Amino acid sequence: MNPNQVICTDLDGTLFYPKHRIRLLSNRNRKFLKKFFSDGGRLLLVSSRSSYMSHKVAVTLKRPLDTVCCNGSFVVCGDKIIKETFFDTVYLKKILADMRQNYDPPLILLTSKARNLVMTRTNVSHFTNIVYFLYNLFQGVYKDPFVRSDHIFAQEIERGKVYKMMVMIGLGKKNKTRAMEINRMLREKYPEAEFSWIGEFIEITPKGCSKSQGIAFYLEYNQISKDNVIVVGDSGNDISMFAAYPENSYCMAHANDHVQKHAKHIIKRFSDLEDVLYPSEDSNHPKKEERK
Repeated sequence: MNPNQVICTDLDGTLFYPKHRIRLLSNRNRKFLKKFFSDGGRLLLVSSRSSYMSHKVAVTLKRPLDTVCCNGSFVVCGDKIIKETFFDTVYLKKILADMRQNYDPPLILLTSKARNLVMTRTNVSHFTNIVYFLYNLFQGVYKDPFVRSDHIFAQEIERGKVYKMMVMIGLGKKNKTRAMEINRMLREKYPEAEFSWIGEFIEITPKGCSKSQGIAFYLEYNQISKDNVIVVGDSGNDISMFAAYPENSYCMAHANDHVQKHAKHIIKRFSDLEDVLYPSEDSNHPKKEERK
């Protein structure tokens, strides 16, 4: 294995797949990463989440980890924020007003410099609150701390240090399709922001804040060649990574077809990368599939 190898991985649906609710990482993923680290490999966590969950991964693996957080809105290297981008407040308000007027989303969340996750109560029914509470409860170790408050939500927007917005279009298969279409329209309408489709949700970040751009900044900062990079993910916000590193792009087999088509290789588990990095060794893991 190349001792300068860097794996840039998504968390939910990728490094955390399959979820166990009690153990953060599967035994197979832990075992593979232990071997990878012992050979000098570097793991970069690239997530739409804040640094809260990345810190939990670092504690679990008992080693410091660098991270690209909130889809590239900020990058952490050696416990230092080396890149940080916030929304333009006026532009963000314009997008929010449009979303509320034309799509009436049942749930809107934000992540800011001061707050891990804030959910607005506006237009959220009692039933939706219960559903989200139960969803969060059953997340187990994957649960993010959050607050539900219109006041705090508005306060964080006014402070002007919002990293990311997350808008829920609705529950069910039809709303997943609807979210994909709305995401496309918003991308065309608001070129000074980045939009990613994640199932029933749409993620919104400031212009220039995507996973691929976060990785690129990290590599340049550390003088690492992009030839040493492997990217792996499963969601719409991972497509930019696949496009930036096409030859070494890996998508999870359970991902939506709209996402899979952008990656060159398909794997069933994160630990299947062991076959890629150690091709001469016997392995019990399924081999990767290459998209034609």
